[in-house]
Amino acid sequence: MTDQKTMKAVVFRGPFQIEVENKPIPTITEPDQIIVKVLYSGLCGSDMHTYRGNVAPGPVGTTVGHEMIGIVSEIGSKITNFKLGDKVIANFSIQCGECFYCKYGYTGQCIKTNTFGKKGLDGCQAEYVLVPYAENVLKKIPNNQQVDGSVYLLMADIFTTGYYGVKKILDFFKIEQAQGYPIQEFKDISICQIGAGPVGLCGLRILKHFGFKKIVVIDSIPSRLEEADKLGAYKTINFETQPNELKNFINTELKGLGFDAILEVVGAPSALRTAYDAVRSNGFISSLGMGHGQLPFNALELYLKNINLSVGRCHAWALFNESMEIFEQLKNTFDGFIDYKTSIDNAKEAFKLFDEHKVNKVVFDFTK
Repeated sequence: MTDQKTMKAVVFRGPFQIEVENKPIPTITEPDQIIVKVLYSGLCGSDMHTYRGNVAPGPVGTTVGHEMIGIVSEIGSKITNFKLGDKVIANFSIQCGECFYCKYGYTGQCIKTNTFGKKGLDGCQAEYVLVPYAENVLKKIPNNQQVDGSVYLLMADIFTTGYYGVKKILDFFKIEQAQGYPIQEFKDISICQIGAGPVGLCGLRILKHFGFKKIVVIDSIPSRLEEADKLGAYKTINFETQPNELKNFINTELKGLGFDAILEVVGAPSALRTAYDAVRSNGFISSLGMGHGQLPFNALELYLKNINLSVGRCHAWALFNESMEIFEQLKNTFDGFIDYKTSIDNAKEAFKLFDEHKVNKVVFDFTK
């Protein structure tokens, strides 16, 4: 453990107000805790909900951020799976590993869960981070990286979250297929993906990995749509410059029925309404976006269209190992994905650039 007493951290001071401040380095208070010295910390799209004031964070002064890679710096007395110096990825949420939800794979609903950077749990955009229930939060980084090590930061949240959304689609249509649904192969399923930010671009890679072909990606940021094209989207639509294109596609290529499934990666009411309008009757909406408004449809609309809707936070810890297996196969496709790597001292500028969609993925580099 370092002899220094304070560290730099990015803290929330109000909507559109984040500051880099000196805070005390955390100390272990429970035997199942670990202190991690951060190497890389990410800025996630869901951080923008806090930044913009749409979602309440912890109290003013809370350290923000929930993505990090680091080195085990101090361990509690009950820790057996880690040693000092281990390089680790932190899951974006904490979970006890013992409750009903943890035992049955619903770790996002652990009775003791919290997300780094929320009330009662300081976040990861800091030089040091306290990790409760550490053996149910941290994973060792594979030794055979063969890529820039910072790319594993995607496994802290966004890659597994993208996998979660795709897995729900797969699971739904496996049931449909078993009941005689007239689709022989998953590649024949039509999917509309709403949102092509970092999580969305992970989701698109995973959809392609599983063989889906007819994937239409919707966004308003040209650079994101260009990347989706490169990754093999069947079609991309800019909803601002092509307001009628989605409806035209449904009428011409889907015989007016709508998409079999929607992967919604935004969470805004407008995105959810688009999902509802675009999905066919009896279709499936897999929503990953952090909802922060009223639902833009009512119970009768859902009833009349027989919509299958799944929303909620990713059970990332339960899915970590299987999503890591896929990530290991796809990690080389992420070259250049992290396009803005900077010091924590530039946090205010980084948040602003990300909020303005001028950069794709921001990473704070503590290695220099």
